[in-house]
Amino acid sequence: MRNLGIDIGGTKISFVLLKNGKIAESWKTLTPKTKRALIDIVKNNIPEETERIGIGLPGPLNEKGDLVLNPPNLKALWNCPLAKIIERETGIKTKMENDVNCFTLGEALVGAGKGAETVLGITLGTGVGGGIVIDGRIYRGAFGAAGELGHMTIKFDGPRCSCSSFGCLEEYCSERFFLKKGGLPQKFYDDAEKGDKKALKIYNEYGKYLGIGLANVINLLDPEVIVIGGGIANAYKLFVKEMEKEIRKRVISPVSKKYVKIKKAALNGLGGAVGAALLWQK
Repeated sequence: MRNLGIDIGGTKISFVLLKNGKIAESWKTLTPKTKRALIDIVKNNIPEETERIGIGLPGPLNEKGDLVLNPPNLKALWNCPLAKIIERETGIKTKMENDVNCFTLGEALVGAGKGAETVLGITLGTGVGGGIVIDGRIYRGAFGAAGELGHMTIKFDGPRCSCSSFGCLEEYCSERFFLKKGGLPQKFYDDAEKGDKKALKIYNEYGKYLGIGLANVINLLDPEVIVIGGGIANAYKLFVKEMEKEIRKRVISPVSKKYVKIKKAALNGLGGAVGAALLWQK
């Protein structure tokens, strides 16, 4: 089976061609601004041998998973049945899913969570995304909205989030956390690598907040593996100690505290596209 996985982001689109479950090739292109241009980019990047297409997109889908609702960074696709359009115009069977669900599926089946029954995925970047895979299948919840980890409240009187709630994990563990400290994550990463005490302290604080969020999730779901991805995960070594310290402090079950594995993503930024291609697994 030759499946094409497509991960559509606000600035770039990643493509992965899987042959018999293994990456045969991968490539990227910039995300165009209009719906028609985006559809044409997708069509122009489909290899002739493709048998199935899977698409991952940011933002919510409807409960059936066949309509993109209102992705904040892809306004051209609001209320768009993208998979149906691609299938109609190419004649190739096409599915679509939330991008972090795809990331989690990819890491669960062939990445850092391979072999685990229950995998929680979390992506750290412009926002904070989450996904849940149980027994090799995405868990979408009763109405398709499961996994919104970025919008769990970790401080009820905290700052207002972009979702209009207050004190969401996303306010403490996304790019906005660093911007409030005076710069982009990469700036503080570079400074921390040089031994800058302020930057190291900021990453310790970041790890503490992330640990609080993950402890809540462990107490609720008790996953076997948690996989951390996204751009900020590149600084994993700078926040992991404080994160693990907070988790040990707050997780109730001593068994979970001991055995839940937390890993950095293994698919080098291609987890979303790989997972999209794996939407067609049996």
